[in-house]
Amino acid sequence: MKIKFYPYDVDYTIDNDGKAIIRIFGRTEDGKKICAIDKSFEPYFYVEPDKNVQSAQHQVEQLKQDDSFVTKTKIVKKKYLGEEITLIQVFTNAPQAVPKLKELADDLPNIINKFETDILFARRYLIDKNIIPTTLCIIEGEEIKEDYHVDVVIEIKSIKNDASKPFETPKILAFDIETYTKPGSYSNTRYDPIISLAVYGKNYKKVITWKKFDTEDLDYLFVQNETELIQKFAQIINTYMPDYITGYFTDGFDFPYIRDRAKKLNITWDIGADKSAVNFSKHGIKESRIHGIAHLDLTRFIRIIMGDTLEIDSYSLDNVSKELLGDQKLEMDFNKIAAAWDTGMGIKEICDYNLHDAELTYKLCEKILPTISEIVQLVGQPIHDVCRMTFGQIIEWYLIRKSITQKEVIPNKPIFSEIAGRKENTYQGAYVFEPKPGLYENIVVFDFRSLYPTLIISHNIDKSTLTTIQENSFVTPEIEDDGFKKQFCFTKKKIGFIPEVLKEIILKRNEIKKEIKNLQKKDVILEAKSYALKIIANSAYGMFGFFGARWYSVECAAAITAWGREYVQKTAKSAQEENFGFIGGDTDSIILTLQDKTKNDALNFMKKINKTLPEMMELELEDFYKRGIFVAKKGDKKGAKKKYALINEKEILKIKGFETVRRDWSKLARKLQKEVLKILLLENNPNKAKDYVIETINKLKHKEIQVEDIVIKTQLRKDISKYESIGPHVKVAQRMKQKGIPVNTGAVIEYVVTSGKGTIGNRARLPEECQEKDYDTNYYINNQIIPAVQMIFDAINLNIKELTQEKGQSKLDQFFN
Repeated sequence: MKIKFYPYDVDYTIDNDGKAIIRIFGRTEDGKKICAIDKSFEPYFYVEPDKNVQSAQHQVEQLKQDDSFVTKTKIVKKKYLGEEITLIQVFTNAPQAVPKLKELADDLPNIINKFETDILFARRYLIDKNIIPTTLCIIEGEEIKEDYHVDVVIEIKSIKNDASKPFETPKILAFDIETYTKPGSYSNTRYDPIISLAVYGKNYKKVITWKKFDTEDLDYLFVQNETELIQKFAQIINTYMPDYITGYFTDGFDFPYIRDRAKKLNITWDIGADKSAVNFSKHGIKESRIHGIAHLDLTRFIRIIMGDTLEIDSYSLDNVSKELLGDQKLEMDFNKIAAAWDTGMGIKEICDYNLHDAELTYKLCEKILPTISEIVQLVGQPIHDVCRMTFGQIIEWYLIRKSITQKEVIPNKPIFSEIAGRKENTYQGAYVFEPKPGLYENIVVFDFRSLYPTLIISHNIDKSTLTTIQENSFVTPEIEDDGFKKQFCFTKKKIGFIPEVLKEIILKRNEIKKEIKNLQKKDVILEAKSYALKIIANSAYGMFGFFGARWYSVECAAAITAWGREYVQKTAKSAQEENFGFIGGDTDSIILTLQDKTKNDALNFMKKINKTLPEMMELELEDFYKRGIFVAKKGDKKGAKKKYALINEKEILKIKGFETVRRDWSKLARKLQKEVLKILLLENNPNKAKDYVIETINKLKHKEIQVEDIVIKTQLRKDISKYESIGPHVKVAQRMKQKGIPVNTGAVIEYVVTSGKGTIGNRARLPEECQEKDYDTNYYINNQIIPAVQMIFDAINLNIKELTQEKGQSKLDQFFN
């Protein structure tokens, strides 16, 4: 039988004979959930022999350790760093045999190198078969019987990629749990039960709880106890048969909490499509994997991949929902949850809060799924993995996929000693100008479109093109390295693997951007395609310089930044020669004032520069700005790099480097700073800005500011036991730990500095421990308010004097000249 289906999850099992069997889970065109099984695929790796190929092949075929052995070998030709080499493809009896036999191959006299020993078996299958998750594929095979939570199981005879269309209608189920929470503490899996669990899907919503309240609404499901609640959730999953289960921080909280409670209650909790339990990673990043269902925890993707596009101070569900959906969580006082549950007087409110969280998560998943899916289709890996990838992993898997199609051998990941050596290598980064502090008008900003990717393409920067011969090569500007000057050369005789791949990406993205520009209304899919391509293109430079990357090359990284500095500096010099006022510049941009020039003059200057640039490189207009403010470095008169604010003709504010976009300042300080910037840039009214600051200080003095507006958030960068200098956030974290509240590296600690005696750390309290007027007014004036505007006022020659004594509210203007 022939079936078309959309694969989204792939893994493998080992049968009774020790053979690995690939399993692909997906949804057929007519809506059936399917598991396709392939018993024919074999694990393998490559070794590079010396000149005595036949002898090396014979040696490799004898490799054996315990139950691991070589099943067959094959001589193949591949390219490595642009040069063709001979390899022996070594097939093994099982995936777990690869690392064992690889180590044995180290001792063979005729083997000089090994490749592709660390490609996971299921991922290898997708790459070799060119099967792209979430994209249509065709299988031929026979239906077999398996006790799975799917509609059909097929043993594959043949499989091929169709790629005619993506998976547009996955069945998504969002979930969220609420746990019993005592006042002033966090839930603990040892004794705090799950009291409510909500699920939300298309035309489907339920919230399960084990305390009844009066309602005729069928959305509420009442069970007898926590055991039945967990079992009911499993039953819903098995009946609903989702393709994707989604949640917010479900890797770190919800799934581990359910696991621990199920274990305590002695419940078998098998929700996988193959009736297996959820798998939890034991090392590295926390991860909960469900066989046959893609678990999409949105937290990591939003924080890592989308973080730079969001103007939020934390990645809480509330903040992210407000930014992306224009919606937010319901109000809930967690100090009252225990009482509400114990008395039975607030069960409905808990359930409604729970269900709304699940609904927000579902809508967030719908919102960002097009972007995740586009990345999946580019890198060709399961959606579960892609939504947890870093930028480096995304570009790496894209290049791995491209390596297969271009018959390039995939470089090995570096071993520990290599990484240690790479960490010693440094190179000069991007050039950033120091602007003269001040308030400027009639500003124009130009930037080089995709500077680093286009530099790689136009100068053929690749490890395979690196040469010592200057003739017929691209030669870098002189590079300073430990007091010595050197240059790198990249041959023009052949096109490098990475420049070729990037050129394809840039051209494809340019076509998509043209399509978007010509559309009458927004196209979510096209914008997702463009963003996914941008991510891959912009990640290439970072990969060259990252010590853990397969395609690492410090020479390439240094060459990219050297040429970047040269082009930005040359453009800045040309602008000054044409009598534009020069303010400063960033990694890939220059900031000018028009002086007596017109906008048309600026555009003509841009065209003139573009005529001098090599292929693919282009200077483009970012925007014209009515006004901009540039500030000095802290404690210095020199301009601060990358710290400025601009307002364009549509009165849209662009802020770079200020505390308004950082979370380690209170909401009050950030709001104050943003408002002062708005007043100065929009109205050019220093006196009004000064009055606004005085008014804010007055409110602080009168204790009119709410506690939630003065909460400070600071992330723990390491284990609290390793801090030598104990700051307020560490003190609070220590007390949290003493209370039995789990505090891990990376946790964001929230605190308020209260009045009283002692150090700031001893007076720092959790927000829920504070009353409305407990906070230390002087601390917030001197450490939040004044620092938030000090540099801004210095740039326009307004001076803030420190508050040294109480002088009365009417004399606060004495702090300003």
